[in-house]
Amino acid sequence: MSDQPHPAAPPATGPTPGAVTVRPRRIAVYAAIGAAAVILVGVFVALKLRGSDTGVYFRTSDAVAMAGLGLLFAGGIMLTARPRLRADAHGLRVRNIVGERFVPWPVIERISFPEGAVWAQLELADDEVMSVMAIQSMDKERAVVALREVRALYDHHAPPQTRRQRTPVPAEDPNRPLGRLEIIDREKAAQGGGRKRRR
Repeated sequence: MSDQPHPAAPPATGPTPGAVTVRPRRIAVYAAIGAAAVILVGVFVALKLRGSDTGVYFRTSDAVAMAGLGLLFAGGIMLTARPRLRADAHGLRVRNIVGERFVPWPVIERISFPEGAVWAQLELADDEVMSVMAIQSMDKERAVVALREVRALYDHHAPPQTRRQRTPVPAEDPNRPLGRLEIIDREKAAQGGGRKRRR
């Protein structure tokens, strides 16, 4: 017997949201600058070792090893820019610094950005919480837009019975970017409560 498909989401009004791809921007810029600086330092030290007159003999292999260490450290720094989130009609493909995982919409109960958090979270069935490092608070307005787009897809495709009721959070200064993320949680909770009362 073939595997049964996931339950289809109920029809939604309005146009169907398109696929969304999210990558962090600021951390990628900082990582690129840091990686370039480490490589330059590694190459500089390697060249200085070859021209050193301290009486200690450094072979070419020593200089190459020093430059290689610089490249290795730079690669480690660039891992912080690896996170990516892809959302479509089937679910979310979440890639953090290490590993990548596909999460179908029926498994997701909530897409949240807790107060004071560094990045977004998925609240899954069985009380599992998964970090979404592609949506980061340091990206400010981009993070707000990304969270709205992903939640629009979630509202369109996720079965209603899988959605967890959100607890409203206190209103924050609308001029504070991270506060706007928290306000989205509050507004979504209010909308959910209104729909429930109208039934």
